[in-house]
Amino acid sequence: MKIKELLPLLRLHGRTLYDADRQALFFNWTCGGFTVRFRGKTLRARLTALSDQMPAFPGMPTPPPDFPYAGVVADGAAEPTGCRVYDQPDEWETLFAGDDGEHTVRFVKLSEAARGKLGVLELETDGEILPAPAEHKKRIEIVGDSITCGFGNCSANNALEFHTSEENGWMSYGALAARELGCEWSIISESGIAASQPEKPLFVHHGMDEIYAYTDEMYDRLRGAEPEKWDFAANHNDVVVLNLGTNDSNPIRFYRDIDEVPAMEAHFEKKYGEFVRAVRALNGPDTLIACTLGTMDYYLWDRLRDAVEAYKRETGDEKVILFKYIAINIMTEGYGAAGHPSLKTHLRMGRELAHLLKPYLA
Repeated sequence: MKIKELLPLLRLHGRTLYDADRQALFFNWTCGGFTVRFRGKTLRARLTALSDQMPAFPGMPTPPPDFPYAGVVADGAAEPTGCRVYDQPDEWETLFAGDDGEHTVRFVKLSEAARGKLGVLELETDGEILPAPAEHKKRIEIVGDSITCGFGNCSANNALEFHTSEENGWMSYGALAARELGCEWSIISESGIAASQPEKPLFVHHGMDEIYAYTDEMYDRLRGAEPEKWDFAANHNDVVVLNLGTNDSNPIRFYRDIDEVPAMEAHFEKKYGEFVRAVRALNGPDTLIACTLGTMDYYLWDRLRDAVEAYKRETGDEKVILFKYIAINIMTEGYGAAGHPSLKTHLRMGRELAHLLKPYLA
């Protein structure tokens, strides 16, 4: 059956977008996807994958295109299986083959939104597709950069090259914390993204404050469509975790005129405070906002903290908290790709975040 006809029967995860031109439901964000319940022995999906092309660093060859990486969580399994890279614009994939009976299958995108898009066109079973069971869980949204994506968390220690098959969003700290707390989660993250545009940018790049309000601004930009606003009221977040500020330090760190640095830092502080205000306005007064930083760089922590404390003084908003993750321990945790957190670090960060949020979700 065409996916549009099946949408009322599915449970969707994360910010998904139906593209009428391609007749596909796209779930591009990390851990985006859908859950389907069916009675039968097999479930197949017709999928469509689109690549993204990362720019080359000066003096380096153009890297190969990135395609999405995804897997299947069947009947309540702890982790996805059958994980693979999808690199075809139109292909059928068997998501489940097993004993006859009633089954629940979650198809989950493990790689990030900026490195390959993935959509479903049709679902097919030898039996019957049933309404997916409703879930009444609290919701956590984790907003960040490559750390939040799980960039290279499955790579060899400090590998310079990165492949989407080495980015496991299911094992990223935010997803781990959400599962430990028994919450549903969504991840809005992109490698390299800053909280906002710097005062003096190194190169053209958007900030999270420019795309957060939309369902999937990157995909809409790719297809030349007006960005679709995300319906926050219909998808209420009990908690929003912000882990931004790591990449905001780069333009300051590389800037040659030291006299300009205080103004650049002050610009970040101002823009971060404005973004917190925007997150509050979009999510409403009841959502807890956790402003965090770590585990790779803490250069702008003091500015981030000052921005949050000033916002709280000005507004009286006590549902905003601050948290700094413990830095990577290279002796016991090693690295993922390019100095990023390894699986060991994500496991530890997940425990830290769950411990932080638990009292607020009781």
